[in-house]
Amino acid sequence: MTPVMQSLLMLLAGVASSTLYSQYLGGKPGRIEGSERFSCRPFLPKLFVETPPPADHPLMRDATRLVNEYLSKRFEKGDIDSLSVAIVTSKEPLYEKNFGVMRGNESAISPATNSHSSYRIASVSKLLIVLEGHILAQRGALSWDDRITKFFPGMSYRLDGFHSNHPEVPLSNAPITLFDMATHMSGMGRDWPPGTVSDWPHDMRGGGPPPSNGLPFPDHASLFRAIAKHRLTSPPFSYPAYSNSATGLLGVALVAANRMASKNPSQEPDTYAALLKRDIFDPLGLNGSHFLTTDQNKNLIVVPSLGPEVADQDFLDAMNPAAGQFMSLHDSVILLQTLLDPGHPRSLLTRYSMDKWLQPVHSFEEDDWTEIGFIWEIIKARDSNDRLRRVYWKLGAMVGFHSAIAIHPGTSYGVSVLMGGHYPDAAKLAYDIFDIMQPFMDKVLADYSQRLYSGTWSSPDGRSSAHILVEKGTLYIDKFVLNGTDVLQIFHSPGRLALRSSERRDELRLDTGLPGYNGEKHMGCYPYWNGQDIWGLRNEAPINLIYFTSEGSSRTLHVPSVEVTMKRS
Repeated sequence: MTPVMQSLLMLLAGVASSTLYSQYLGGKPGRIEGSERFSCRPFLPKLFVETPPPADHPLMRDATRLVNEYLSKRFEKGDIDSLSVAIVTSKEPLYEKNFGVMRGNESAISPATNSHSSYRIASVSKLLIVLEGHILAQRGALSWDDRITKFFPGMSYRLDGFHSNHPEVPLSNAPITLFDMATHMSGMGRDWPPGTVSDWPHDMRGGGPPPSNGLPFPDHASLFRAIAKHRLTSPPFSYPAYSNSATGLLGVALVAANRMASKNPSQEPDTYAALLKRDIFDPLGLNGSHFLTTDQNKNLIVVPSLGPEVADQDFLDAMNPAAGQFMSLHDSVILLQTLLDPGHPRSLLTRYSMDKWLQPVHSFEEDDWTEIGFIWEIIKARDSNDRLRRVYWKLGAMVGFHSAIAIHPGTSYGVSVLMGGHYPDAAKLAYDIFDIMQPFMDKVLADYSQRLYSGTWSSPDGRSSAHILVEKGTLYIDKFVLNGTDVLQIFHSPGRLALRSSERRDELRLDTGLPGYNGEKHMGCYPYWNGQDIWGLRNEAPINLIYFTSEGSSRTLHVPSVEVTMKRS
């Protein structure tokens, strides 16, 4: 065994015993069928955050033409009154189009839908709660780990179950935090105060959200009373339970947190709508975003033929955060652009906040497809290399209003679907749009990655060289000689190694994993995660790190551990 491998085994003593390592490294264990699936191949760098393809790129024109054909055909079925759709990068919309009329029951005289038409976006409203929460966290007004009782000291909630033998649990042992409420992990019920299904099991009248359950939208007092009265669906953070009650309370808590952190609380917004206007709507110029139909904005409101009364409802301050907001396609484009690139001139969040926001919180063990995020619903979608990628979206549905705002973080573009009418599935439209767009986005990203990184690179003295290629959505280095030494042999990878982005532009690491464990079904990504920074430093740089500078003929590959630079041949 080489000295390098002996050092590696010592470093990994906490992972497994040396006997186990000797067993795997000493022989040639057979790989299971399909081991490529478990080799944790990194995706291409997220180049489209800052430099997305323009709308006039030939492949983008081809993709959006297909999207337009799909949407036009779908709209022709006649069950959608009004439809507004955009496909967005951090720089511009790749596609933006409106279909139909703003007044579903007055189609003969209604004005046509346009990008400033405002839709009630129902539960997509919740996306703005978390955006506001991150803004306040950046200002130091709150921590997502703050307990709800910090802002409402007299608040109580029920931890007991329905079985009389369940032990009593003090609230201090099961706190509900702001994060819990933003991730549907608080355990609070869906719509509190709940309706009474008085004639069950003969019928189900009385269920559902207000006002369909026979109750008005709750004010602050009735929401707090309901939370104190009704048992949680599950203990906090044990299993997700979708909750308009929790997200409504979260919005109320953000108002309280902002005022609590202020030296002049009386001068701070005293409603959720006022807080969002100050921190989000006005800074971003979202002139089609609000919470109530008024004489001033009524001519811009979409009114669907199904449930037109929803356009006029006042959800009150306690439920505005959960489902009360209106938004136009124009505003959703701006919102998506700032979420796709924290460096956008209008962005309200730091990169740290966005990275924290775009993480799964709960994976449904019952399937391998759906997850819950930091207010997001997360669904998987296959890319053109047959690999699963995450789509983060927030969906909204309320009688005749249906909406979806979605992000594909891996290739840095988003989709907005705002809809009024009888057709209820904005999510399917958004998912199908991603399905159409993804092969084109993957192709452009692969081409761009080739232009930036691929090819043969050589040092001026001829003693160092590298060859990099793109294959099936991954960067590989299959030749790497430094000062006359074959580095891939030293890393025990005589064929090739993948290159993994450090999540910094143009900075990559040889994705070595841990020899003997790579590609094994019982290991998957663990060896690559464990081994990415195991190799030590030289010249204060990891020995498996490379980076690139400049553009065009001046483009340079740097290996800082040996102070080598290379140019493309």
